[in-house]
Amino acid sequence: MKYYTTLDVMARKYERMERKWEFRAQDCEAHQIWRQGAAKRLREISGVDGCEKTDMKPQRQEIIEREGYCREYWTIYTEPEIVMPFYLLRPRHPNGGAMVIPHGHGSGKEGTICEESNPGVQASGRARQGECLARSLAQAGYMVFCPDERGSGERREAGQQGEGAREWRSNSHRELLQVAIGFGQSLIGLAVWDLMRLVDFVEQQPEVKAGGIGCAGMSGGGQQTLWLAALDERIRAAVTSGYFYGMKESLVTLAGNCACNYVPHMWETMDMGDMGAMIAPRPLFIESGEKDGLNGPSGLNNVFPQVETARKAYGLYGVEERLVHRVHPGGHQWVGDGVMEFLERYLLENDGMTDTEAQEQFIRGNY
Repeated sequence: MKYYTTLDVMARKYERMERKWEFRAQDCEAHQIWRQGAAKRLREISGVDGCEKTDMKPQRQEIIEREGYCREYWTIYTEPEIVMPFYLLRPRHPNGGAMVIPHGHGSGKEGTICEESNPGVQASGRARQGECLARSLAQAGYMVFCPDERGSGERREAGQQGEGAREWRSNSHRELLQVAIGFGQSLIGLAVWDLMRLVDFVEQQPEVKAGGIGCAGMSGGGQQTLWLAALDERIRAAVTSGYFYGMKESLVTLAGNCACNYVPHMWETMDMGDMGAMIAPRPLFIESGEKDGLNGPSGLNNVFPQVETARKAYGLYGVEERLVHRVHPGGHQWVGDGVMEFLERYLLENDGMTDTEAQEQFIRGNY
């Protein structure tokens, strides 16, 4: 049988397409102007602007004592009738910093706190890894916020709900995207809106200092981190693991990736390195696995050019060291070497500047 396919033609079309919001700025002022326009465009195409603000009605529903912190279960409304559940790991001795940790594919927010009793965590092997970023951060003094993304964990739709390992590891991303596009929205746009509302809640916590909010995630959590940091300047420092590469190879050639990756008009807007450039000059930590199949057919050769695009934006401010790229020899996995030190330097110490000084430097283009 002979087949007449389309995806290979689309991949070639991608190569011919001009990305209208590609990073080309030559100085700090041009970068700030470009960033504002790029953020506006990303909000439009992802559907963030189509979300509706509402009273969050925060409710704490459970408190469990843990070693060095309390684990609290909360819910907030991110839109009318839309509820986001999340865990708040409240440290015994807060250090002024806060970390939002969106989860990747698998077990929802239970995966980020490495809840051993959760079937999805057990199936993924996370319960046996021995180290949990959320716990480590809480024990170090950070306020840690671990939410469920729409369509995952306790926010799955009817077709994916269940308590077994298979059900816990499934999600409703395809169903939500298929409906959202009819409203001019996308799953990542809905997710980012929810995270922005969570940041609103974080800012209300008296233990969190001004300018002390960071975000870190692996895989789909890295995707949410990248988008959130690009669109919300309240994120002072960002860590993305397993999610920073050229879109053509990783999302067009590998077209079977999760529906959460796909946004109308994205290919004609920008690539991932441009999104990294939007975060500059705020600190950004990128972690890549040498054997990560999601890097695309070219492997790390599909990663390095995107990192260098972002690095050029940091160069405009003379702060190239604030973009850290670590490569580990493994696959699609979180390793985290150097992350705690990165956050301590840029989130707690504020890079040697007070919050007021940092803000003034940023306004002047010298941050």
